[in-house]
Amino acid sequence: MNDSVEGLCQLKGLQELDISNNMFIAQLPECLSNLTNLRALDVGSNLFSGSFPSFTTNLTSLAYLALDGNYMNGSFSLSTLSNHSNLEALYISTYNIGAHIETENTKWIPKFQLKSLILRNCNLNMDKGSVIPTFLSYQYNLIEMDLSRNKLVGSFPSWLLRRNHHIEYLNISNNNLSGFLPRDIGIFLPNVIYLDISWNSFERNIPSSIGKMKELMYLDFSHNNFSGELPKQLAKDWNGLYYMMLSNNFLSGNIPKFCNSTYLKSLFLDNNKFSGSLEDVLGSINTRLVVLSISHNSISGSIPSSIGMFSDMYTLLLAKNLLEGEIPIEISNMTSLQIMDLSQNKLIGSIPYFSNTKSLRFLYLGKNKLSGSIPFDLIGSSQLKLLDLTDNKFSGKIPKWMGNLSELRVLLLGGNKLEGGIPTQLCLLKNINIMDLSRNMLNSSIPSCFQNMPFGQYDVDGYHPIFEIMVVGMSSSPYRFNSRLESFVHDLEHDNLLHLEAEFRTKHINYNYKGKVVENMTGLDLSCNNLTGIIPSQIGNLQKLIALNLSHNYLSGPIPITFSNLTHIESLDLSYNKLSGEIPSQLTRLNFLSTFNLSYNNLSGTPPSTGQFQDFDEDNYRGNPGLCGPLLNRKCEGIASSPSSQSNGTGEKETKVDMTSFYWSFIASYITILLAFITVLCINARWRMAWFYYISKVMRTCFPTFPLYW
Repeated sequence: MNDSVEGLCQLKGLQELDISNNMFIAQLPECLSNLTNLRALDVGSNLFSGSFPSFTTNLTSLAYLALDGNYMNGSFSLSTLSNHSNLEALYISTYNIGAHIETENTKWIPKFQLKSLILRNCNLNMDKGSVIPTFLSYQYNLIEMDLSRNKLVGSFPSWLLRRNHHIEYLNISNNNLSGFLPRDIGIFLPNVIYLDISWNSFERNIPSSIGKMKELMYLDFSHNNFSGELPKQLAKDWNGLYYMMLSNNFLSGNIPKFCNSTYLKSLFLDNNKFSGSLEDVLGSINTRLVVLSISHNSISGSIPSSIGMFSDMYTLLLAKNLLEGEIPIEISNMTSLQIMDLSQNKLIGSIPYFSNTKSLRFLYLGKNKLSGSIPFDLIGSSQLKLLDLTDNKFSGKIPKWMGNLSELRVLLLGGNKLEGGIPTQLCLLKNINIMDLSRNMLNSSIPSCFQNMPFGQYDVDGYHPIFEIMVVGMSSSPYRFNSRLESFVHDLEHDNLLHLEAEFRTKHINYNYKGKVVENMTGLDLSCNNLTGIIPSQIGNLQKLIALNLSHNYLSGPIPITFSNLTHIESLDLSYNKLSGEIPSQLTRLNFLSTFNLSYNNLSGTPPSTGQFQDFDEDNYRGNPGLCGPLLNRKCEGIASSPSSQSNGTGEKETKVDMTSFYWSFIASYITILLAFITVLCINARWRMAWFYYISKVMRTCFPTFPLYW
């Protein structure tokens, strides 16, 4: 790199230098200040570190400067560019959390008029209270502006809107901005195509003037505090809207009809307070929609059969609503479906066949009132990665065909009425990481072939569904030398991952594992069934298992010594069984074990007391009469004392005290019984005569020559 740069520094007539999207490291050399004829300098998306370059001060001919996507640190003042009268495009961002850009450290008036500005993730004005740059008040030609991820505070900069009617791209997401949007925002930004103000604290109603943004294609107002109803004219006026995200607000009322939005592909309205029927929602959306997310609202009614018309849809999220009735069979016509979440509703009846959904990857039907057996041909796709049927009323046996789901990573069948044995075909699941068969009526023994399942034993490629977000096409212009903006829009695609989610109980708590965490979590839960027999020693070969719960069964025999191989285990629950024998001392090798329960078994001996086990107490072992030792405050009978003189002295003293207590308690008891007996004889004459008669008879029998005088 040094030799190459030294050569570049000699090219004093160079006008454009683009070394972006490489893996150059070290620090940018100051000799680049020799290139005074440069009009475009792009060093973005490399591994440059060190301080921000100072040579840019001398490059006053620059029209395009891109320093973004590196690891530069320290402070950089934009006032050093105040004399760059030709500058039209400025891109700065860094992955170094300690770096920061200053715009308010001195009073300055820029000579440039920017058309494109990106100051992203660079701790803007960190030392000045993270205020919005005031030099923007001198900018009148902005078309693109990105100030996202800067922890900016204050209200929406309405003064900026009044000066920049030409803005097409505006991103101020992931800051700490608050207050409410200007009522006339749509009038000031009539040409905006991309508008993202997500992850702030804006509140009150969404202004109806947004409907004036006739060119709008991408809108993200998610993760704010907006409330009230959506203006009806929004859906009416937005003919070209492609993507809309209003998730995680407090919006209410009926969802507007998007009949005129013929280009709408992705609609996110989840985690709000919307009401109305699903039939009204679907009836107002074009059937070319590919993503519909309205989970966690108050949508009621049944799922209409018209849902089958959305054959292009690949993501359908309707969880946590008030939906009822049966799942219509027409849902199988959604042949492009990859993700479907109908969980936590009030759906009843049996599951329809999904044999036509060849692309289905994630199916969530948990926490409903579905019943019947699990259909033989439930899934037409062997690509399924998650199946959630928890907390329903399914009966019958676990189907053997589940072993054919070779890509399955999460299987959740807990909380049903499934019976019979655990099919050995489940051992064919070569990618499984989480399996929950708890709270059923399964019987027989645990298959020893469970050792063949991975549970994290080897790495597999995860599937992370990404919502398609269109890269906004902007007309080419002289100042956009390399379409740098598009790369940032592309980054936003990856910010909008659908977080794969799975609920799994470990450490006595139900956790919702999301995103990449699901890929790393491993757990097996067979608790609350009728399983019998011994625990297969082969279970101990699942070395990457983090949570294992076999509690509330009828398992017998010893705890396998092979459990000492579960080196990643954090939660182990074997309580409420019929396990016997001693607790293997080898379990002290389990250095990550934090939740441990052996209560209510038939275990004996002394629990281990080293390693993680020194933090456990009688709560971990209660209900085992045969267990003893200091941890349980229960003395072990028949165990010899320590041979040390101190121990002998202490033990001898304790023995004397114990014997003295015994004698005194015996004498007190004897006297108490004797006095009670005499008192009874004194009170009851009949018993007294009977007693004297019995004594005289005994005396005559034992001592016939002994004289008796009464």
